[in-house]
Amino acid sequence: MSAKRRWCWNSAPLPWAGSSRPRCRADRLAARLPPRPSRMTCRPSLRFRLWLGALLLAGLAVTAAGLAAWGLIRTQAHAIEAMAAQNRIEAYGALSARLNEWLLAWVGAPGMVTGMPGPDSRPVVQALDRLDRLLAEDVKAAPDPTEATVRARQSMTPARLRGLFNQLESTFRTTPPDTPAGQAALAFHAAQAPGAIARQIDHEMHRREAALAAMQSLRRPLLTGAALVALAAPLVLAALYLLVLGPLFRRLRQGTAFAATLSAADLPHGAGGHDELGLMFARLRQMAARIDRRRARLEAAIEERTAALSAANDRLALIDRNRRRFFADVGHELRTPLTVIMGEAELGEAHPDPEARAAFQTIGARAARLFRRIEDMLRIARSESGRLELAAERVDLGATVRGALADLAPALKRAGVSAQVDLPPLAVRGDPDWLRQVFAGLFENAAKYAGRGAEVTVSGRADGGMALVRVADTGRGLPEGLGAAVLDRFTRDAQADQGGGFGVGLALARWVVETLAGSLVLAPSATGLALDLRLPLWEEE
Repeated sequence: MSAKRRWCWNSAPLPWAGSSRPRCRADRLAARLPPRPSRMTCRPSLRFRLWLGALLLAGLAVTAAGLAAWGLIRTQAHAIEAMAAQNRIEAYGALSARLNEWLLAWVGAPGMVTGMPGPDSRPVVQALDRLDRLLAEDVKAAPDPTEATVRARQSMTPARLRGLFNQLESTFRTTPPDTPAGQAALAFHAAQAPGAIARQIDHEMHRREAALAAMQSLRRPLLTGAALVALAAPLVLAALYLLVLGPLFRRLRQGTAFAATLSAADLPHGAGGHDELGLMFARLRQMAARIDRRRARLEAAIEERTAALSAANDRLALIDRNRRRFFADVGHELRTPLTVIMGEAELGEAHPDPEARAAFQTIGARAARLFRRIEDMLRIARSESGRLELAAERVDLGATVRGALADLAPALKRAGVSAQVDLPPLAVRGDPDWLRQVFAGLFENAAKYAGRGAEVTVSGRADGGMALVRVADTGRGLPEGLGAAVLDRFTRDAQADQGGGFGVGLALARWVVETLAGSLVLAPSATGLALDLRLPLWEEE
């Protein structure tokens, strides 16, 4: 025995001879096991093998993550390239469309006189600016200086197109397009610009297709890498089980079987249910008890909150039912006297006095409009959403504005405010009654606040697919600090407080216009108040 050395489980040699007792638990267990052959094989420790298996698994995970990240980065780069090319294609297409619209505006306006302002060229300039910005971003995103040089050469085309456009615009401003010089300039532009745009679109389409093809080519290496990782993972797990976990479980079973033969005297103090594992389970039981108590408190709180929410929902439902009933009752109560008023006004229209007939006609028209508003209230009361649905019909904008002006003519006359309507023939899509109410409200607002001697002007034009209407007066304007807040609901100034009202006129007008897919905003004005209304033009199907 003295000539041999024993090895502990941690492979640290301890001299066995001369020792009165084993120096580690492995030695004590070895003393009870049958004698082994004198020559022992040294192999890697369990910790080393566990670390090796963990490193292999971590390596596989890092490889998979790296492969996924590489594929994502490459795919994202190609996708960005394809989207940028598509954006440039759309920008060239938009430029071509704006140029065509501008040329059609020039050609479609015969009899232009030299020096007269031509069609608005800002859309073309904006399209060129957008194209310059996209090409500058493309040059900046180039991966190397050589590619940046190539892309910079491509970015010279917008400058050439801008020069051609400026030359054509300058020619048209001095020479109308229906003259020989104008026709020659138009022919020169048609021979240069469309071809350049078409070549650039073709180039960008090639770049887009190349980026999409590069994205498609990434599938094979990514699928191959994923397959290799998927194949290596079970192999590493099998090797880890066969070389590390299997022997470990087998040794644990052997140690458990051997521990059954030990006596109580050999057990350490606190063995059995008082070891670390028993303490861990005891703490787990305590944690589970705390979780059960907290869960019970949480469920009680949830039940309480659910009951409160149900009660609040019931109260809201009751309030909504009361609101609907109130609207229905008020509507029914108002319909009867309005029907009588409309009937009396209809009878009064047969009066021999013209002024009396005009007064009765005004009363009848106002009563009919109020009757329609009451019908709207009843529709809101009956609807599930509680919102008013506006019609979408063909509306003659000029007739609507003039009708509203006729309704408010007495009020404007009493206030000493004159009105002028200068509208071209425009047909918009909207609700005729509510649009008339909008313009009537704007005229009424001018009658109240513009001041005696002021003038209200209504002008308009077609702007793309919208009708742009400006309502401006030469009155006192808005108080300092009020600004765009005048379009908010219940916003009133000192004059409104003196004159009555609730401050919903302009807010209601903005709601109607926005519901009809339009807009109502303040317009810059040196004097008085100016409002810009945009309404969608009617399109025949």
